[in-house]
Amino acid sequence: METPEKLLQRVGIQGLAAAILMIIFGALIIAFPALISWLVGIYLIVVGALNLAGEMEKRGAAKAESPESGATQAGK
Repeated sequence: METPEKLLQRVGIQGLAAAILMIIFGALIIAFPALISWLVGIYLIVVGALNLAGEMEKRGAAKAESPESGATQAGK
């Protein structure tokens, strides 16, 4: 599983913006403890969707790089 920093970089949020976002989420959790379930749930859904998309992209790239099937080679 990706670290939050790598996930945020992949989405396009880096460095200072990621730190500010984490501080805001931390403050919200302290101020409103009931929010933790929502924030964790949203985080898990986003991370899961991004990981799934990344794996599908890897598999698509691997299929595109693999040699063609034997049917096209038999015609030569």
